[in-house]
Amino acid sequence: MQSSRSRYRHIQPETPMDMLRASTEAGMASMRRALNKQKEEKRIAKGHCSYCGKEGGNAPLKGCSRCKAARYCDQTCQLGDFNARHKRECANFASPPTTSVFLMKPIENDRYPQHPIFAFWHEDGVGCWVSVAGRIDCDLHTLTDTIDPTGYSARQERMMAEGGAAGREIIRTHKAAARSVVGLRVLIQNRRKDKTPVVFFASRAQVVSQPSLTAAVERGAAARDNMVKFTKDKVARVALGVANDPWDNVPRLQVSYLNGAEMKKDAPPSANIKDANNGFVLLNTGEYAILHLQFRVGDGDMISKDWEALGALEAIYLPWAPWDGSTPLDATAASLPSAHAHSLANPTADGSDSTAHAGKLLRAPFDQRAIRSYYADFIERGEEAYMRSHYGDARADMARNADEMMAAMGEMLLSQVAQAGNTDILVRRLRDCGMGELADKVAAQ
Repeated sequence: MQSSRSRYRHIQPETPMDMLRASTEAGMASMRRALNKQKEEKRIAKGHCSYCGKEGGNAPLKGCSRCKAARYCDQTCQLGDFNARHKRECANFASPPTTSVFLMKPIENDRYPQHPIFAFWHEDGVGCWVSVAGRIDCDLHTLTDTIDPTGYSARQERMMAEGGAAGREIIRTHKAAARSVVGLRVLIQNRRKDKTPVVFFASRAQVVSQPSLTAAVERGAAARDNMVKFTKDKVARVALGVANDPWDNVPRLQVSYLNGAEMKKDAPPSANIKDANNGFVLLNTGEYAILHLQFRVGDGDMISKDWEALGALEAIYLPWAPWDGSTPLDATAASLPSAHAHSLANPTADGSDSTAHAGKLLRAPFDQRAIRSYYADFIERGEEAYMRSHYGDARADMARNADEMMAAMGEMLLSQVAQAGNTDILVRRLRDCGMGELADKVAAQ
């Protein structure tokens, strides 16, 4: 698809055109999630026994209480499978929990899964699977977006209310309009045999740059960014923490699901979520949660697409700790190991960090081959080929029509600004926000 949006789209300010796009994409994504969830729930209900292969009937199949992945007709099949292979597979996190909200396999006639796995690891009875939480056009997010699509309108109203020089200063200082934020969808699970509860500390998660792309990754650094520079084997690296929201002043993260149930804002808080803003999540054996984490990677120029951001990252580090139910979690969080310290630590004989910490780090390396394979159609053949292969012809046609409509709206808005004699004001305000390139483009028209 020859997109009508230019290379400057990743630094465009919020306009009615952007609001329409965000609203349309949020609606389409919501419908797709609902349809996929319905399809997957039907498939799960009709699932097959993991041992004998018999299809489930009216009664739901019984699942393994530890992994939530395997399902059985009865206890006989469960025991047979456990002795044959499941004991090993369960301990090795061979499959994530069976759930309709983390679809790592294609549904029905789809060629690609909704949540492709780009990173995976398990250690000491805890594990994680990492996918992308991106846009359908693969553009990175901006800090002016909200991590929760349902809050987009409220965010726009707040930005407009604040407006003026103060609002432009926030955008400029934090580079909030740059498309430089990558979203990750992370499923975490506790399968510890000793049944010890564990707490994950999502706000302390970090990603580490690929050595060859460190310079590109750190170009986007702005005020209050959680970035640590360090050197390993005489090579410069950076560890990036979860992005900070400059308006709400909280980490850009969300505990989206707990054991398959959506965590809605208007619902009573779950006892498992110890700190919603910081993503402190308690998991007993067998329990799992799905996190949405965002990291700023680059400045939206050299790195502006999902695969470019993912390709610039070596691994994600997720801190966790066993919990006795009484130790203050803030104190534990303050003593957690960090990605950069872990990278520089002297390992013990078993390969673990020799430094004493209250918690541990789950390091999941990104699978660069899987990333390039998933995005190959876009990389090699363009946006339209990717849309059609991943979302189908109908959605690709809808996206093309939306592009054409927004291009027309953009031209109309610029024409109205010019007719009103406000072009100089617009250019000046764009420069005030730190958008010099876009200001030059508007001035040239």
